[in-house]
Amino acid sequence: MKKIFALLIALMLILSFAACAQEETVITEEDLALYEEMLVNFGGTRKFDGSIVVSRKGSFYDFSEGIEDCSAMEPNSYYTWVASRTENSDKVKVTPAGFESEVYAYSADFFEGEVSAYFGVSAEYLHGSEYYCSEPGCYYSDGVSSSEEYTYVEYVSAEKSDDLVTIHLTLTNTNGTTNHSLTVKLLPEGGYNYVSYLPE
Repeated sequence: MKKIFALLIALMLILSFAACAQEETVITEEDLALYEEMLVNFGGTRKFDGSIVVSRKGSFYDFSEGIEDCSAMEPNSYYTWVASRTENSDKVKVTPAGFESEVYAYSADFFEGEVSAYFGVSAEYLHGSEYYCSEPGCYYSDGVSSSEEYTYVEYVSAEKSDDLVTIHLTLTNTNGTTNHSLTVKLLPEGGYNYVSYLPE
């Protein structure tokens, strides 16, 4: 009788742990909306039908070899990211030192604020970019690469552990489909920082 009772208790514990594990993997609509926002802000844009595509103005999704540490890339790399998610209206007209005429550039405050919010990179580090002009304090490049075709970004699944979320996604274009993971750190004060982007 004691053995049966012990087996029943063990079975109840196993079922209880299984139920807890299932609860942890449930993704709510609010979670899904946040994860899709993370996919868009990493270098995507929403089409009119709601689908997410890689920005044609260049994107971190184009880094096929992946990014092991999103906060330790070359300073120039962040210019591509800012360009992928902004419009010309986000730029200001300035005349950097050594230029003969005005150009449209990102003000240092705008550019550094955007990068810091999503990558935790300091303004001092970004000043090492060749696109940084200390006078009048802006970031300027005369050209950004663009792609002719759409690459679709599709959410597959996500795992959350403490303050880290790992989103599994696929990229699909005329060359086929590839699998990737995007890891994001949730910040205690709200918001998030991108940690890594790797092929799977």
